[in-house]
Amino acid sequence: MYASCIPTPTNCRREHLRQKRGGYRISEEDHPKKMPLSTAQLLRRAAHAGTQSGKFCQLLYDRQGETAIRRILGVLSLMKKYGTAAVEDACAAALDIGVYEYRFVRRYLERRPHPQMFLRQIDPLIRELTVYRDFINLKIKEPE
Repeated sequence: MYASCIPTPTNCRREHLRQKRGGYRISEEDHPKKMPLSTAQLLRRAAHAGTQSGKFCQLLYDRQGETAIRRILGVLSLMKKYGTAAVEDACAAALDIGVYEYRFVRRYLERRPHPQMFLRQIDPLIRELTVYRDFINLKIKEPE
């Protein structure tokens, strides 16, 4: 087995055995005693975005610890890509099934059909599309 050594203040060296890809092995004494402020803020952001996503991210952190921080960031980035409502549905499905993995939420969203994109009124100066349609129909029917 290969090992990497990381200096620590107590014994100058700590040996970490290599893990399979994506795996982590951190000894209990190396975990922080309290939740870092940045992690608490991240979990608050997830809870503020939606109740189901907040519960899901909190469960991720409770089960996986520090390794879940990147996964929580992934859930928040999925909200930008797919929308908050879609991620809320995916997190609710994960909580109902009992699968507490970021990968499940991501694949759920990837396989879900995207709703049709609708035109929306962005600026109050732009009139409704029906007004333009009626105007064009009126101009077409007018005799020259």
